[in-house]
Amino acid sequence: MIKRVTLLLTLITASLPTLASPDLIPQSEAQYVQLALIETIQITGDINDSLTSLVDRYLAHKTTDYYSIKDISEDTQANTLTIIVNLYKHENTIQPNQRVV
Repeated sequence: MIKRVTLLLTLITASLPTLASPDLIPQSEAQYVQLALIETIQITGDINDSLTSLVDRYLAHKTTDYYSIKDISEDTQANTLTIIVNLYKHENTIQPNQRVV
């Protein structure tokens, strides 16, 4: 009985869609792969935050496949770090209602 329940829960869990953060790719690679630019976003955070943790935290809820960092700047007067990020999706996975830039 326990084996059946465990197997059933494993199958249900495996069949659910997983939400994963997008993967980082170089800007130059994004030009040569069949990716569609979905959105360009600006992330602003504390200058003492880790770049990767700031980006990962912000993109955790995004449903894109890849992202590339377009620009990084810091303002030492305001103690802020600003990151411009391009979000991409595979061209064959774009939904009809999804906006492409």
